[in-house]
Amino acid sequence: MSTIDSLKNEMKKNISEIQALAVTLMNSPANSEPELSELYSLALQQPSVVVSDEKVKGKSDENILVSFTGEDVLTANWAVRTVPSSDEVCCSPELKEEKEYLTDVVREASYELMQREMVTQQAYLSDNTEFNFLLKITVPSHYAKMAYDFALHYYPCDEKNEKAYSKSKKIDMPAIRIVCFPDWVNEEWLYWKSGGKECCEIEPPRIMMIYDTDTNTAFLLGAKSFSEVRKAVKVLAWNTAINCCDALPVNGVAKTLRILKNSKPLDTTYLTLGVDCCERSFFGLNAHSDKLKGKNEAAFLSGNSGVVLLSNIQGRKKATVSFADTFAGSVNSVKSAFGSKFDLLSAENLPVEKNEKGNKFVLTNDILGPAGTLMTAFEQEEKDLSLPEYFVFLTKDETMPPVSMVKDLPMIVSLWLSYSHECDCCGDMKIIPGANPYAVWDINKELEVLDKAVKKIKPKLLIFNTGCFIGAGSKKTEVSNDIILSAYHKVAKGEVKWKEWKLVPGFFVPDKNVFKNIRKDYDTVFDVSKVEENDLYLDIMRDNFESKVEYLRSIGASNEYIAPFYRILSKLI
Repeated sequence: MSTIDSLKNEMKKNISEIQALAVTLMNSPANSEPELSELYSLALQQPSVVVSDEKVKGKSDENILVSFTGEDVLTANWAVRTVPSSDEVCCSPELKEEKEYLTDVVREASYELMQREMVTQQAYLSDNTEFNFLLKITVPSHYAKMAYDFALHYYPCDEKNEKAYSKSKKIDMPAIRIVCFPDWVNEEWLYWKSGGKECCEIEPPRIMMIYDTDTNTAFLLGAKSFSEVRKAVKVLAWNTAINCCDALPVNGVAKTLRILKNSKPLDTTYLTLGVDCCERSFFGLNAHSDKLKGKNEAAFLSGNSGVVLLSNIQGRKKATVSFADTFAGSVNSVKSAFGSKFDLLSAENLPVEKNEKGNKFVLTNDILGPAGTLMTAFEQEEKDLSLPEYFVFLTKDETMPPVSMVKDLPMIVSLWLSYSHECDCCGDMKIIPGANPYAVWDINKELEVLDKAVKKIKPKLLIFNTGCFIGAGSKKTEVSNDIILSAYHKVAKGEVKWKEWKLVPGFFVPDKNVFKNIRKDYDTVFDVSKVEENDLYLDIMRDNFESKVEYLRSIGASNEYIAPFYRILSKLI
């Protein structure tokens, strides 16, 4: 899908004042669109950038740059404000005041930016002719590193990509436009901070990430991290995908394992979901550790956590579309995908140290830079993968064994919508539909699109518990990495024999001896047949499924999706 790239007077929908302000800023007199080499020179002058002596791969005249973002080093989910849509305002007039307030904030910010030197860049979201977007970003020139990272990360507007984009199917939505104002601070917050706390009980937001989903426009006010740009692109692209293309947003990664069997390649594609606070949510990127990887095996990965699943694809066309041309993420996620050897292109919030020769080099150690992110070249030519045979949920749930499987399609839909995860911060189970904490679309629309996709693809669902298992006794048993990683390999090779879990109808668990080579006592410590003796376990399991039923009822899901959970609850009474 390709977008409407410019505004015209005759346009009647998908327009707003916020969008018009972004377009005007991108075409203001003090705004320029430099070439990549010029952008790099501007980024060198940014005060919060450290220039290393390491060279960018393929660019002998450019060094790796590391920018620092201060207090907000990761994506600030708490700062996101979504502009109420026109339809929402019509249905709920009280939202009109919120929309006018956010428009006023954007208007004032635009006035300040209009008086500054700005730089603008254009790029493409993907190289897939079935789903593509034109992306535009503008940022003050003294924060040019954000625009430089944008140009490195997405597909450049060169002759090859322009040709692919021109062949894309058309979609009646505007290009994605992002305006960054890193120095912005909310005046209401400044007043609160300077002593106005008596008049305002609740602390106002210090910064704001304002999304106008009607027009694919975002104003990132106070954002100094490129991660906020990536998040805005994903959210707006996902929202358009689900509402205009009947495509499924996926906050996760796709992976294809290719195993040679009788000298013939056997491909198995997994679509892995995991939430950000799960320390092992990047498991979907990793084929296996060295000791588990087979000789006749290869892995192909999708690029980033932004993926859209096209369930209407026929023939050999790729169905899991990956966003962006390079790979960006935490130190851990990059090392999981590429091992210790990777070509660094750019970085944020990583330490820079001098070696014995006095040359500055970047330290890619997650202990020294726990909030650091980096961008690396993605050598794999094809980042878009085939339709998945398996959905994979990564969850911390002490009632679940390390590996389980579901085949019933309505139950797969129900579990997607009621995905539960235990947060590292609070330890409480919370429901995050589709493991996507960034969703701005209506959950009923996701149900509709998900139902179509599942019925078309007919995948199986694997649930991997990355936390602990409470088991038959009071002692919790930790699930180790090698068990989860080996499961991808064993399933692809057809080595897992399944048996139904009698206590939880519709769930299947591995038969005996499947993971004996990984953990000798696996069948003892993770024996689900003994959990019926544990009253605490049954209480937690019952609460878990009752909360899922309650949530599905709250969103108006039909009995088709609730009935599978009632069958389970009848066994837990």
